[in-house]
Amino acid sequence: MHQKIIQNIQGLRGIAVLLVVIYHLVIIEKKYGGTDSLLPEFLRFGMSGVDLFFVISGFVMVSVTQAAFQSPKSAMTFLYRRVSRIYPLYWVYTVLVLIVFLVKPSIVNSSVAGEVNILASFLLLPSETLPLLVVGWTLIHEMYFYLMFFLMILLLPKKHLPLMLVLWAIGIALLNLFTQTSSPIAVIVTHPLTIEFIGGALLATAYYRKNLIVNSSRSILLLFGSLITSAIGHAFYIQSTGLLEPAGWWRVALFGAPAILVVLSVIQLERNSVIIHSALIKIGDASYSIYLSHILTLSFAGRFWSQYDGNGLWDHALILPIMLLAVLAVGFISHAIIEKPLIKFSRRIVI
Repeated sequence: MHQKIIQNIQGLRGIAVLLVVIYHLVIIEKKYGGTDSLLPEFLRFGMSGVDLFFVISGFVMVSVTQAAFQSPKSAMTFLYRRVSRIYPLYWVYTVLVLIVFLVKPSIVNSSVAGEVNILASFLLLPSETLPLLVVGWTLIHEMYFYLMFFLMILLLPKKHLPLMLVLWAIGIALLNLFTQTSSPIAVIVTHPLTIEFIGGALLATAYYRKNLIVNSSRSILLLFGSLITSAIGHAFYIQSTGLLEPAGWWRVALFGAPAILVVLSVIQLERNSVIIHSALIKIGDASYSIYLSHILTLSFAGRFWSQYDGNGLWDHALILPIMLLAVLAVGFISHAIIEKPLIKFSRRIVI
């Protein structure tokens, strides 16, 4: 059963990374495509792919540590595998961006007036500026969650995990309610997005205790209901605030909560032998490479596009799909020739 669940989780990863790519395609079109625009603004909804990633991470952390609690060796193995999974490939792409930054800082999207904390970028430490590789901001949240989960594995009996997760979520809410801080570390520690990791982890604890049983038809209704609710909520948010992208608790409510229901629905569908399409699973397998490389691919292609004098929206209709295919191609190549060898090498090291 565990192996089958991973299939649908991988499929969801594929969907999540496609959402993020589409979100950035909207931005790239605005930046490099001239005055015409084919992609509608509501496709900024694709930013919710990040929230889906966070919920999936929380779910997977519980899934892979079922027998690891109160074992120092298991806790260290967990942390090593998370670190060796995240950092090496991230460093590859950060080095590429660093080279560009040193040559021409102004074309690195994450730089603000040429300022960036290079050490914090490489170590994924909280900073007042974005990492060199701009999508690294999400990995800072990931690493914080991994560190906290490592401590829970090390110190807590497994039976106390749900309570600790709930207390953690309450603590975040109270800190946001009664304190205000601008320190980079405090911002990460109190950030509402951590609730999405916690939600995924709580979902997994309930799932593995057999407390969640939903048949296929209800799972499908839950899936589409959560997506529709999220889309309508996002539209209402835009209309009410005039802002295209929700942040903070609004983001958790509009994207994080529905993402938890989406994960619930697909794992229940898998219990009933309904598996996400294999193409999405393949994309999910390469999702980390796609995620890290897609900004570079889109920016590179966008700069070429800006030099091309095309034919309005017909030009966009041709170039945007090509850019999407290029993103997938680069991601799959990166997964095959960089990411997988790095993972294989890291597994040879025994701690």
